[in-house]
Amino acid sequence: MELATALVNSSAKYRKEVLAMPVAALLDKALKHMTLRRGVAGDETVGRAGSDAELRPYKTEKGATDKSRIIARTLTTYLGDVIEEFDPYQLFTTVYGEQFSDKTKRTEAEIVQALCLQMGKSVAKKLGAALFKASRNPSGTTTMTLFNGFETIAAAEITEGNIAADKGNYMEVDIITAANVGDVLKAIYDGASEELQEADNLKMFLPKSIKKMYDDWCLAHFGAVVYNTTYNKNRLHGTEENPCELVALSGMKGSDYIFLSTKDNMLVGCDQSGNPKEKFLIRVPDNPKVVQFFACMFWGVQFEQIEPEFLLVAKQVEAAPDPEPEPEPEPEPEPEPEQVTVSGDDSVALDATTAGGHRTYATSNGSAVSAEVRTEGADWLTVSADGNKVTFTPTAYAYDAEGEATRSATVRVSAATGTGYLDVTVTQAMADNL
Repeated sequence: MELATALVNSSAKYRKEVLAMPVAALLDKALKHMTLRRGVAGDETVGRAGSDAELRPYKTEKGATDKSRIIARTLTTYLGDVIEEFDPYQLFTTVYGEQFSDKTKRTEAEIVQALCLQMGKSVAKKLGAALFKASRNPSGTTTMTLFNGFETIAAAEITEGNIAADKGNYMEVDIITAANVGDVLKAIYDGASEELQEADNLKMFLPKSIKKMYDDWCLAHFGAVVYNTTYNKNRLHGTEENPCELVALSGMKGSDYIFLSTKDNMLVGCDQSGNPKEKFLIRVPDNPKVVQFFACMFWGVQFEQIEPEFLLVAKQVEAAPDPEPEPEPEPEPEPEPEQVTVSGDDSVALDATTAGGHRTYATSNGSAVSAEVRTEGADWLTVSADGNKVTFTPTAYAYDAEGEATRSATVRVSAATGTGYLDVTVTQAMADNL
């Protein structure tokens, strides 16, 4: 019998097993923390009956209230399929390391079983990776485009305002680091409603990378406490009375979200019912050298409720940068000083024995004047100003051996306000004998 024909004939033995394999593989991993709804093909209304009814003091009159309601959501599953074509002879060699022949002890059923196992494992792995990040795209070609994952659903509800901080089912936290991981995860738990904190099977879904940081954080903070012999790193510290289990999933790799909810609230819908012949088969397609593997099933996820009693969504966000300091106002430019003209004698001659002299100077703005000696070393001359009058006071100047006839100095007469001055040359003649 040809190997391809043998595979097709024996595949019927494993139809139900193959269809159940992806779900069975996930039950030991992600699905053990969630609630599986079987037989969901398309849309199914899910939710809970809510009521605020309460016992009151007895009254004769009826006084009926209407506080009960049905909170409904829709769990949608989408039909997906997998089609693989392979060369059975190459498969046989790959799996068993030997050539197929009539004398081979391996049977075609074993080959189908090996094939089903590998296909099932691959489908399960892809479904697990897509539980949170999948985004429905009917034109897609991967599991990531088959349905909307929990993260995609949460993001849409946030956009619509159904999950929001003021509703109590959303909060933003700092980017989680090795230094703050313990504090941030505890802050998320503390930010949940009391009803959610007290719920059974409470779980915090988070990326594996954050769980690894939390393990290291626990080791640093609790590892040296010798009396702490029952500490469990898979449970959030500080939640001993009603433990919150930390569920690290590879499907949340790189996610900014952390979900705090219960097993009952995290729904996974699937449908593998119906005629197995229509949902799984191995057949020979147009190419007689290959065999085609075909399987299909419905798959989708949903939060049963998003009220704060059932769900808290936390998102890591970058801390807002410190506001830029207000720029200091530029100082008002100082007004340009007024240009003032100083007029009067610019040359003053003093006698050798005079006690001094004075001059009056006018300014164009009517201000008083000041005066100072500008020549270095001219300590023989002092000046003073009073209003617009400047007094020049020299010391006596006798004949000296060098025979210099006069001495001179420059005095600057400036306007008291504004900008303007007049340089005055003051000279004093030398006396032959004093």
